[in-house]
Amino acid sequence: MRNFIRPYIVKIIFSNNFLIKKNTVMKKCFLLMMIIIIPGVLMGQSVFEKYQNNKEVTAISISPKIFKLLGSMSFSSADPEADALMDMIERITNFEALLTGNETISHEIDLWVKQEADVKNLDLIVSVQESNIVLKVYVKEGETDVKIKSLLMFSKGVSGGLPVAEIKARKTEAVLLLIEGDIELDKVAKLVSKMNLPGGDQLKFSGI
Repeated sequence: MRNFIRPYIVKIIFSNNFLIKKNTVMKKCFLLMMIIIIPGVLMGQSVFEKYQNNKEVTAISISPKIFKLLGSMSFSSADPEADALMDMIERITNFEALLTGNETISHEIDLWVKQEADVKNLDLIVSVQESNIVLKVYVKEGETDVKIKSLLMFSKGVSGGLPVAEIKARKTEAVLLLIEGDIELDKVAKLVSKMNLPGGDQLKFSGI
């Protein structure tokens, strides 16, 4: 009788061990997948979305329609560059900016900019770094040598030497600027400056 029952006992023990090992392997696989997926999701989140309601950050997002309206209010008919700049305004599809004096947030924005430039294969055309000052300008090439599809600029340490950007008379430590559309690189600094938008002084400083 014992010899008859023994194989079944062994079978049950083996099955239980197999299930335990299987569950353990599945848990490990699940954890591994979470480790891989979660950072990707976080990295995929736009920094503009993350900080749009943060009290330490001034977030600016201008739709193409409002951008055109602001442009028409910024230029006079006597301005010889008005027509050319208004023409470019018509071709801008996105304008976003973040300004903050929070050191931790500015560091996180800096990391996001590097990741974004790598993921979207942006070209670094301007890089200034000395002491606590950082100024970087990335672009995505357009159809011609003078046109670009997007411009991403990050400036940190503006109070240490770069022109100071101010929103509502508040001094800003870091400025992040994203412009997308059919943009002429040699006109973008003039456009942003004349419309009195954040990033114009930094773009001028960069030589663009």
